[in-house]
Amino acid sequence: MIVAATLAMSVGFLAPGSPPVDGALANEEFHPGPGPFGAITVIGDSVMQGSLIYGPTIGEQLAWNGWGPVRVRAGVGYATGAFPITTEARATYWIERWRQEGWDPEHVVVNLGANDSGVCNRDLACAREAITHVVDAIGPGRTVWWPQITRFPLFDHQADTWNLALQQIADERADFFTWNWPAVMASGPFPSPDNTHLGPDGYRLRSQSMAREVTADLAEGIRTGGDVDLPTPTGEASELVPVGPVRVIDTREDPPGHRPANSTMIVDVSDHVPAGTTAVAAYVSATNTGANGFLTAYDCDAGRPLASSANYLGGQTRGAVAITPISATGTFCLYTLADADLLVDLQAAFVPSAAANPDAVRFTPLDTPQRLVDTRETGRRRILELDVPAGADVVAVSLTAVLSDEPGFLTAYPCTAEVPLIATVNHLTGEIISGAAFVPVSDSGTICIYSLADVDVTVDLTGTFDGGGDLVFEPVPPTRTIDTRDGTGGWNPLHGQYQTIDARVAPPEAAAVSGTLTLVTPYRAGFLSAWGCGDREDTANVTGLAGDVLANSVTTGISGEGRMCVLARAAGSTVFDTSGWWVPA
Repeated sequence: MIVAATLAMSVGFLAPGSPPVDGALANEEFHPGPGPFGAITVIGDSVMQGSLIYGPTIGEQLAWNGWGPVRVRAGVGYATGAFPITTEARATYWIERWRQEGWDPEHVVVNLGANDSGVCNRDLACAREAITHVVDAIGPGRTVWWPQITRFPLFDHQADTWNLALQQIADERADFFTWNWPAVMASGPFPSPDNTHLGPDGYRLRSQSMAREVTADLAEGIRTGGDVDLPTPTGEASELVPVGPVRVIDTREDPPGHRPANSTMIVDVSDHVPAGTTAVAAYVSATNTGANGFLTAYDCDAGRPLASSANYLGGQTRGAVAITPISATGTFCLYTLADADLLVDLQAAFVPSAAANPDAVRFTPLDTPQRLVDTRETGRRRILELDVPAGADVVAVSLTAVLSDEPGFLTAYPCTAEVPLIATVNHLTGEIISGAAFVPVSDSGTICIYSLADVDVTVDLTGTFDGGGDLVFEPVPPTRTIDTRDGTGGWNPLHGQYQTIDARVAPPEAAAVSGTLTLVTPYRAGFLSAWGCGDREDTANVTGLAGDVLANSVTTGISGEGRMCVLARAAGSTVFDTSGWWVPA
């Protein structure tokens, strides 16, 4: 339902910078339906008014993005109210009037400045005063989202001063956001007769873009439910035995060959793992993919779960570490949604503690994940040799390839004379993508990272393994414990920018968890960081660009209640599939 009060349907806008007139022409629109992101106000001048004249309007676009109720008002000559103007042309008049009527939402979009900037001219302090005048009227406990402005080229200096003031205030305040509309306008189909107002199609596209950017900056998930029921472990508590790393199968060369869509392949690892192995950690990847899809590794005897191990687009090479239970005969199943060639690189086996395997090690999570290297600061090298904590036999790490000039891959290995023929991260040109690995440590206490292409690399350490470690592993069927798209784990309908969510992903007796963390269609480039809800370092587990769907294995400490926290750098959806947890030996 839309309630619209049309006070004018004029397309003859007042020239920006001109003094407002009495009886300013204005449009107002109200969408009363509630949305998951809550109520929002939009107040603007004639630049915004076109977004109310030409639909889908800005109000409709915000409602479609999940906001509501939505109230929008814009008019010719509207300004901040910091300078003498007619009463009804003051944005602060409407803010105060609506508050008296009981309308006082947490979020406010302000599209003003074309008129005020003409008053302030090159005076930056004046521009700041005008903007702050509106912010103060909106009051504390509110967030303000304010696009930058464009002006007729003769008045570019006025727009530049105004936009600098907006950016300064955004840099100073956590509750203030600005949007670089001039850059968007310059790069898109937004023809304008005066470099300020737009035509009908330009306004429609601007409304769509603005609603998306508002959502990317301001929307947050809310807790709508409780935690999921946890699965029962499928085997005895087990220790980790490093294996290889070694390539088990590559269907580009090995039978059964290229896999059709919606098919399952049995992977036999019995020749590579110790007797009694309950689960394995393997990098599973798809290449020569015919369409968008995903891989799921699972115990064939248990049936395919609602979980994914890696996600890919058509034509991509993508992979991730999967920790999966295996059958008594040493096999697991690998499902692909689209046709693809499949590769499996084995990293570790999990063997019952009672087996007393001489190579077995136990896990000790770091209280706070630690960044080992960032080549954007240290410089790129084809092979990185990194020191790890003394006494570690194996380490759990997350690796990220950052903005390569060409496709390639990273390989994590124990600094052997030859680089093993395996991949830990596959990357394309110009992308940011993460992978994980359990890496044996060399005799000199180091691990190595090989880069096929010239690319920046970050490596984050999440824990260590040695014979005197604290924790053993209990494998479980892959189980979805977080999905912000449908409220699994308690959060819905998305994961907001810089928002931290938490969910129970393991039982209270567990001290760490392993699973697959998936970043789903973020609004902007960003990352997910998972940890045990204490202090957090600047580390990442899954990294991707806007619109990506990317997964990575995570092994990290958790809180005493079996809870894991996840921070999102960009708004989007977050999924976590638990594959097992770590308990005291």
